[in-house]
Amino acid sequence: MLRGGGRQVLLIAPAAAGAAIVGTGSSEAHELFAWERPEIAALFAEEAPPPAGLRERLAAVDLAVVYSRSAALVRGLQSLVAQVAAHDPTPAAGVHASRWLLRPLEALGFRPTGDPEPIRPTAPETAEARRFSSSLPAGFLAVHPGSGSPRKNWPADRFAALLDTVAPGAPFLLVEGPADAEAVAVLRRRPGAVVARGLPPRMLGAVLSRAGVFIGHDSGVSHLAAAWGAPTVALFGPTDPAVWAPLGPRVAVVRAPGGRMAELEVAPVAAACRPT
Repeated sequence: MLRGGGRQVLLIAPAAAGAAIVGTGSSEAHELFAWERPEIAALFAEEAPPPAGLRERLAAVDLAVVYSRSAALVRGLQSLVAQVAAHDPTPAAGVHASRWLLRPLEALGFRPTGDPEPIRPTAPETAEARRFSSSLPAGFLAVHPGSGSPRKNWPADRFAALLDTVAPGAPFLLVEGPADAEAVAVLRRRPGAVVARGLPPRMLGAVLSRAGVFIGHDSGVSHLAAAWGAPTVALFGPTDPAVWAPLGPRVAVVRAPGGRMAELEVAPVAAACRPT
């Protein structure tokens, strides 16, 4: 939205996650300033000015939108940036996170024009994604059985049954995050599993953009898949999809009965995986 309006967008965010949305597309940021850089800590220290490099970089910024409850951080930015809008990052009950995070921009007169365009891989990313997925069939099935909490995970035997239903005997992409060893153990042993582990976010997004369908939970990987244009089936249990579901025209949400993932059967998930 900001880039489409002719703004230069500087993103201050954790390096690994922020790098996924820095690129040339209209829904991406121009530049990333990594949150982990030592200069950022100086924004919280009100007794001394930030280092010269950070002061010079932010001197060119005319608007900072701060998603934080830290008053010290807001004051630190106010000392360097002409206009600062602060906003609590936690969505109010029943308000989708994207709509919640848009509120400070809408208050400043910015208006979204619809769903953001999918992120597009660069030519080198396309070539690397093609190489990585060379052993997978066209329109392959991609699954991510993990998340940030076991309570949000569908049982591994259901994922196995889904594979037998939707893509019997076919190679599939298995996404494994750093804390997913237990969640992926059963599927790693299946013939045809091509494991995507430790890929940089943009590289994983480029690979997922080639999938025929991606199935995951309430997790960052599901949002990444949707942002890169993959047909996405998001499985929700204890968390509220009205707040946390990925957005996009190719996203389907399947909610577990009573919010209990063990109660979710294979049939409705398989149905959501088929083109309508």
